[in-house]
Amino acid sequence: MKLILCSILIFSTSLMAQEVTPTQRFYQSIEFADDMNFENIDLAIERQLRSYSRMGLRGTIQFGTKKYPKTVLKDSLLLLRSLAERTQECLKTLPEATCYQDLNREINDKFAIYRPTPNKSEPGYKESKTTKFTSYYSPDFTGSRTQTERFKRPIFKVPTNEADRNFTRVDIDYNGALAGKGYELFYVEESFYDLYLLHVQGGGRIKVKLPDGSTEIKYLSYAGKNSQPFKMVYHYMLEKGYIKPGADSIQHQRQFLAENPDKEAEVFSVTPSYIYFRESDEEPVGLNNIPLTERRSLAIDKRIYKTMGLINFVKTVRASHTDARGRVVKTPFSRFFIAQDTGGAIRGNARCDLYFGYGPMAEMTAYNMNDMGEQYFLIKK
Repeated sequence: MKLILCSILIFSTSLMAQEVTPTQRFYQSIEFADDMNFENIDLAIERQLRSYSRMGLRGTIQFGTKKYPKTVLKDSLLLLRSLAERTQECLKTLPEATCYQDLNREINDKFAIYRPTPNKSEPGYKESKTTKFTSYYSPDFTGSRTQTERFKRPIFKVPTNEADRNFTRVDIDYNGALAGKGYELFYVEESFYDLYLLHVQGGGRIKVKLPDGSTEIKYLSYAGKNSQPFKMVYHYMLEKGYIKPGADSIQHQRQFLAENPDKEAEVFSVTPSYIYFRESDEEPVGLNNIPLTERRSLAIDKRIYKTMGLINFVKTVRASHTDARGRVVKTPFSRFFIAQDTGGAIRGNARCDLYFGYGPMAEMTAYNMNDMGEQYFLIKK
C-alpha cells in the first residue's frame, strides 16, 4: 500500500544472501500487552506463513550482533501464534492482568528482543532510539461495472498502451483520455477527491451494485502508475489560500472542492501522477503479494529490512475520538504487528506505517498519526 509514493511494491526479492538489520539487543523488561487481545493476529500470521511457503527462507539475517538462519522468522511467528492462542483462551476465564502476566513471562523467556537504531537523520536518533509512526488505510467506495448517472467516475486498470498509460490525472479524469478504451474496472459515486485519496493510499474496498439489485464486495490493489510526478494537493491549496493553516484537514480539503467544482481541475493539475488498480476477492496486497490484515500489518523500509514477516511490538498513540470542539483526541496503545508492506515515504531504520484497514476510525487514524513511539522486533531464541 502507500504506493502513490512508490513504484517498488510489486517486485521479487532474493532471500538467499545474508541480511544485516540496524538493530541492537534490548535486555530490559518490557510490558507486553495487545490492545486488541490478539484479534486478527492469526490471520496476519497465516498469510505470512503462506508467503514463506511459496518463496522459501534461505540465507541468514542478523539482529544486533547475532546471526540467525532466516527460518527463525517462521519459527518466531509459530511461537507467537501459540502464545496468542493461549492468551485468548486464558482471557475467557481469568482476569486480563493474570493472562498478560503469563504472556510477559513467556515472551521474555522465549524471545530475544531487539529495537531499531535510528540513523542521525531520523527524529528518533536523539529521543532514546524511538521510532516515527504514521498510519494508512483502505478507502471504501460504492460502484458499478456499468456507467450510470449515479456511478460515473471510473477506476482504471493498467492500460496496455504506453501512451495511454502516461496520460496525466487531468487528461484522464477531466478530459476523458481513457474513456471507452476498455480499461475501466468500475464506476463509483464518490468524488474525484475520494479517488485521489484512493491513489494516495494505494488500495481500497468497493461495494459493487449488481444488475439484480444485490451487491458484492471487491478489493482494489495497486497495479501500476504513469510516469508523472506526485504532489499532495493540500500544499497547493494552502499556497492559493483555498484552505487555511490549522483548517487544512482532509475534511476541509474535501469541503472546499465540493463547494468549488470549478477549481477541481486546477487543484489536481499539480499532481499529474495517476495510479491503476486490479480487482481481487482478498484485501489489498503488500509486498510479496501478501494480503494486508487490518490493524495487524505494517510497512517498513524495504531497502533496509529486506525480508518480510518480522514481528513488531509497537507502543505509541493513536486517534481515538473527537472532543466536543471537534478536536482529535489521542490515546496510548500497544499492539503486535507483522511487517508485510513498504512505501516510498517509509524511509529509515526506525520508521513505520501502520495499516488500520477500513472505515471512519481507520481514516481518522490514518490522517492524524505522525507520532513517536517504541518499536521492538521479536526473534525466537
